[in-house]
Amino acid sequence: MNPENVSQQLGGQSGGETEGHGYPSPESRWGRALLPAAILLATFLAYVDTLALGFVFDDHVLIVTNDSIRSWRYFPTYFTSHIWAFRYPHLLANYYRPLFLTWLRLCDVIFGLQRPWGWHLGSVLAHVAVTYLVYRLAVLLTKDRWVAGVAGLLFGLHPVHAEAVADITSIQEPLSTIFILGAVLAFARSRKVGDEKGIVPVADSTNPSGARPGSGNGLLAAALALTAAALLSKESGMVVPALIFCFAWIYEGSGGREVASGDGGAGLIGRTISALMASIPFWLVVLLYVPARIRALKGFAHVITPMPLSTVIFTIPSVLVFYLRLVFWPSGLSCYYDTPSVSSPGFATFFAPSLVLIALVAAVLIWYARAWKDRRGDARAIAFATVLTVLTIVPVLNFRFLPEGELAHDRYVYLPSVGFVILTAMAVRALGRKFKIPTHGERRTKGENFDASRFGRLGWVLAVLFFAALGLITARQNIFWSDDLTLNYRAHEIAPRNVYATTSLAAAVAGRGMDGAAMALYQQALSVQPRFWRANVNLGYLEYGRGDYPEAVRYFAIACDADPTDGDQFLYLGMSLLRQGRFDEAEKAVRAGLLVRPEGKDYHLGLGMVLKAEGKLAEARQEFDAELAADPQDAQAGTLLDQVTLEIGAGAAKSGAGKP
Repeated sequence: MNPENVSQQLGGQSGGETEGHGYPSPESRWGRALLPAAILLATFLAYVDTLALGFVFDDHVLIVTNDSIRSWRYFPTYFTSHIWAFRYPHLLANYYRPLFLTWLRLCDVIFGLQRPWGWHLGSVLAHVAVTYLVYRLAVLLTKDRWVAGVAGLLFGLHPVHAEAVADITSIQEPLSTIFILGAVLAFARSRKVGDEKGIVPVADSTNPSGARPGSGNGLLAAALALTAAALLSKESGMVVPALIFCFAWIYEGSGGREVASGDGGAGLIGRTISALMASIPFWLVVLLYVPARIRALKGFAHVITPMPLSTVIFTIPSVLVFYLRLVFWPSGLSCYYDTPSVSSPGFATFFAPSLVLIALVAAVLIWYARAWKDRRGDARAIAFATVLTVLTIVPVLNFRFLPEGELAHDRYVYLPSVGFVILTAMAVRALGRKFKIPTHGERRTKGENFDASRFGRLGWVLAVLFFAALGLITARQNIFWSDDLTLNYRAHEIAPRNVYATTSLAAAVAGRGMDGAAMALYQQALSVQPRFWRANVNLGYLEYGRGDYPEAVRYFAIACDADPTDGDQFLYLGMSLLRQGRFDEAEKAVRAGLLVRPEGKDYHLGLGMVLKAEGKLAEARQEFDAELAADPQDAQAGTLLDQVTLEIGAGAAKSGAGKP
């Protein structure tokens, strides 16, 4: 190893307790503790206002009305079904996330529905934990704690993460990211790559592989366990083996030792084989996960929005540029966006975004090539941070697996932004070097025509102002998640053509008792997409509540045909038909609902009411008995059961009296 590499790995520790610019060295005893502590405190303060929020968005379905998180008896089902199975058991979904459901169950045990602040506190602390891991990963890659500090603050305070933190059910993002980054860091420590003290194991007769002795196996086991946890939290965990392969390829030679800056390293084939061998245990974890996923979801993945491959390809550039806009300029954030698919390439929708991406790729390649000449440690960090960004954004670019109208969400860039903030922090340092702005361990040389210490103080002031503004923007963004009306009004304002935004606002308006305004919004959504399921089914509920049963039947029929996986719509279709005297059709509709959702509340009650109207009293009594068996406190079912029993008894008495 050459002296330059040792100096880079030590990160300029010779600076001592201070750096000569009036601020403490991050390598000092206090600096090593205070810098990450300050980052984590700032992150917590940026999101502390979310503790005053309640349940919004998907929280109502996945938390408030989710009976499967009310009891531990459902725990085994978390590993055998998707997250929506409690309500839509026949829905073909792609969300196999047992640990997410386990998290919800634990929160329900500890906080219940009466203390939503506890659920939000869990989300904030999870984000703080991810921020610390981002800081640790940046230290590992760059050997520069100031760069790591900038990366950590950018990640922790970035407004684009408001959805992943303020929305309780988006805990899936921080939770899976904790496990993914933890797996990478544990693997790196198991190989002793990037050791804090800059000591790199060298292969010799006593340590042929150059691997970390002692705790290496334990750390590797921890990395594998974290990989399994990542997979069971969210599908993005499947990128871990690829990240491990890339990390090993970039940082290790064929002997398992870290590649020095002046070392040509192993040959391409030898390095590739070494990296592949290092990643094999992680691929085996994925192989164990895949059958469990296929069994639970009845397939590895299901197409939600059919579209040609060409449409997917033509849409990718515009969505990627949209994500770049979010991370570079996070204004106009929303829970929904107008990001339509691109069926044919146009200049604004395909060629212009493609040129932007090509220019960005070229800039990163040039930056990497220049760094490789004299700062190979930086070049490797650039390479891995880029790989981390690209590999983790790819899964959300197969739009066929996403609902139409939801091609882009802020939460989709949560994990990819880890690599982005590290690259951004490194770019800031590179600009500082270019303009001779001193960093830690560097001192002003003679002949410089500016006062470095004065510039350093100005830099501190600008940095504090920048991050304070970023934190305030994030805190303001959290306010939009205060209630459904505020959240969805914002979404409709940002994305007026998005049918999900329009119908979500309509539902929030209806929840405030403004049925007329809600119906107008639903009609607006149907003008864009006439067979949109959510607008039709909700209009059906509103018409049913108003007593306009013919209109209710019309909307429910369209909804049942558009998406036959929701049992409630069949039940209410049956009840609407019942009130029109269309008994045969009503019975068929309610029975269809029972097939879709056999344990649905009030389904047996509804079928019993239809059978009673048809004069099928014995069958009706069976249905009322079934409803009472599921819910003994159902007063309506009890009353109807008594009525049917009396009618059956009266009929039997009358029949007996008529016999000779």
